Amino acid sequence: MKSKPWQISLFRREQRSLFGEILDWMLTPLLLLWPVSLALTWLVAQGLANKPFDRALIYNVQALAQLVKLSPDQQRVQFNLPQPASELLRADEADLVYFQVLGSKGELLGGDRDLPLPTEEEKAGSYEVRIRDDEMRSLEVRVAYTWVRLDANQDAQGAKSALVQVAETREKRSVLATEIIKGVMLPQFAILPLAVLLVWLALVRGIKPLSELEDRIRARKYDDLSPLDEKAVPLEVAPLVSSVNDLLERLKDSIATQKRFLADAAHQLKTPLAGLRMQADLAQRKGSSEEDLKLSLKQIGRASVQATHTVNQLLSLARAEGGGSISMQSCDLEALVSEVLQDSLPRALDKGLDLGYDGVDTQAKRLHTKVQGNPTLLKEMIRNLVDNAMHYTPTSPERPGVITVRLLVDPYSHVLAVQVEDNGPGIAAAERELVFEPFYRALGTNVDGSGLGLPIVREIAQRHGATVSVDAAHPGQNPPGACFTVRFSGLPGGV
Repeated sequence: MKSKPWQISLFRREQRSLFGEILDWMLTPLLLLWPVSLALTWLVAQGLANKPFDRALIYNVQALAQLVKLSPDQQRVQFNLPQPASELLRADEADLVYFQVLGSKGELLGGDRDLPLPTEEEKAGSYEVRIRDDEMRSLEVRVAYTWVRLDANQDAQGAKSALVQVAETREKRSVLATEIIKGVMLPQFAILPLAVLLVWLALVRGIKPLSELEDRIRARKYDDLSPLDEKAVPLEVAPLVSSVNDLLERLKDSIATQKRFLADAAHQLKTPLAGLRMQADLAQRKGSSEEDLKLSLKQIGRASVQATHTVNQLLSLARAEGGGSISMQSCDLEALVSEVLQDSLPRALDKGLDLGYDGVDTQAKRLHTKVQGNPTLLKEMIRNLVDNAMHYTPTSPERPGVITVRLLVDPYSHVLAVQVEDNGPGIAAAERELVFEPFYRALGTNVDGSGLGLPIVREIAQRHGATVSVDAAHPGQNPPGACFTVRFSGLPGGV
């Protein structure tokens, strides 16, 4: 079902800016904490505003408490407040001040009758001055109160006591708290935009190395695959630069492989294509006999087979040398060797070769014939070893060519090896490393070949963590033969 354009745009993820992301995560907590700071500052301001006025209330209560005394006959409670003192107590330009003095029986000795009394919980306790919040005539007031013990000879429970209270409205406190809030918060209105500006400038400065790295990459030429300088970037970006350098290195290897493949293909296909053209020209000559025409066609067929084989080998080498990752799975080498031998047996019979297989001999060893690898590449490696032996092993009725493929398993060291042995002319010790180079062919051989089979074997083996070696199959004999060994090391089922 074809998606509509509006559906594509609806589910497309919007590209995010790293600068904006960092700025959001830095400014959002700052803006969220600002109202919290306002609330905390208000609470602190309320506490600061209460302290000096609470001390004044406590002083007034203590002053009034000193005026409460028992009469000379010790029967009545007396409270004598001079008129000037009462006027001075109530003289306040901003707030209303109330006071109340109650005797031991609750009788009003002075002040305002409707001033609220302390609760039962607030009555309990010592005779020290206490402060509470209350309401007087629909106004919020701050009340300081204490009980005055009148008879010092009795214990605390039996002594007579008078209640002294002084209340004050909260206007001065609110004004002082507001002034404190203004003094603290008003500068923040200037500091907050400045902080936002400084954060923005810091981010611009912080991500400047990324912009410089971008400029250096954009300024590069298309063929410049040299690694980036990891020391010229911040530590946080160094892993990213290291990954880019690794990608550049793999890309460089891939391009080099492609160039080498193109050069090899052009070089190797030049000879068979030139032969095809020459034979076609010979076939078109005037006066050519039927035998000459058949001979030219035979040569054309041979050159086309050689060209096809060369192309196939070049493609196999390019696949083996590919820098990309290959899919790995558990592969049974015994099964892969058997498949290759079944495919190669008809050609060996046509050439008169004795192609044999010497596999594992016990069930315990069969449990260790698996490796992690790519089955297609592993079969290509084994096939090239067998084809190489069949190609260079002569055979005759007097001395038939013998090729033996072995699968060797060591269940203790977990070493698995594939061997291909023949009784051909062998390879001189000086040339045993050179034969793994592309297009190199051992001296003294008159057999046509592309010189790519053994390089393919080595590339595939290296990609599977294996090693390839060649030795004489029958040292001291003539011919000595050749024995190629591919060794896989590691735990069963793993390379």
